[in-house]
Amino acid sequence: MRAYMIIGLALAAAGVLGLALEHLVFDGVQEIIDAGSIKVMARTDRFFPVTTLLSVFTLAGGLALLVLGRPRRSGGAAE
Repeated sequence: MRAYMIIGLALAAAGVLGLALEHLVFDGVQEIIDAGSIKVMARTDRFFPVTTLLSVFTLAGGLALLVLGRPRRSGGAAE
């Protein structure tokens, strides 16, 4: 049951992070021309979209695993 809790917590955190970050941007420098002593460089931005639907499903799956991984109470009658 403890494995469910750890995996569920990781999935829930990933889902929240995915909802907070709509897309990830990576900056880079690309060499366009290299002709002898002349070098032309360009700065490029690469966007990796994180879909909202995938983040919602990840969050829901994580919460479901957290609920399934809870310790169960004993079913004894209360007096």
